[in-house]
Amino acid sequence: MNAIIENAKNVVFDIGCVLLTFEPETYLPLTVPAGLAQRLDWHLLYDSPMWVALDAGTVTEEEVARDTARRYGDESVWPLILPAIQRFPEFMRPMPAVELIPQLHAQGKKVFALSNYGLEPFARTERRFSAIFSQMDGMVISSREKISKPEPAIYQLLCSRYGLKPEECVFIDDRPVNAEAARRVGMQAIVYTGMESLL
Repeated sequence: MNAIIENAKNVVFDIGCVLLTFEPETYLPLTVPAGLAQRLDWHLLYDSPMWVALDAGTVTEEEVARDTARRYGDESVWPLILPAIQRFPEFMRPMPAVELIPQLHAQGKKVFALSNYGLEPFARTERRFSAIFSQMDGMVISSREKISKPEPAIYQLLCSRYGLKPEECVFIDDRPVNAEAARRVGMQAIVYTGMESLL
């Protein structure tokens, strides 16, 4: 296992693209009518300011769907876009890093999740993957707190809520900007690029 992880008391995981797959380019064909899926660029939905706002807990799923339809150029299709927001957790899969959680606990470490995630999408994800999330010693989810990575406050909230010292934590995220933000509050951080980055 990576020396940084070995030396940490607490291991903090991002969720999407670290513990669970997040492959938005595959979700539109699975969740919206075929004709619309062929015309609608997935970036318009999943890589938009409104998706960021959903993660921040400041807009609803319907508002995201309506905004996406407006930018697509046909406001009437928003009900057809809504399932792409509501159903994507159905198609997520556990990633290999999940297998480390029992090992980390066996070594006496605590394991946490810190993720940007919409309120309703995370509720569905948590239900579906309850066997994974039940192993966590704690979680901080952006939409529940109205704070998102890479804001320093969300890392500080994790530490204050669970009594953690930043220097005793390692944070694992697939986005360099989020890893760098963790370092700025005193955590160790690893940019996840695959299991080789953790071993």
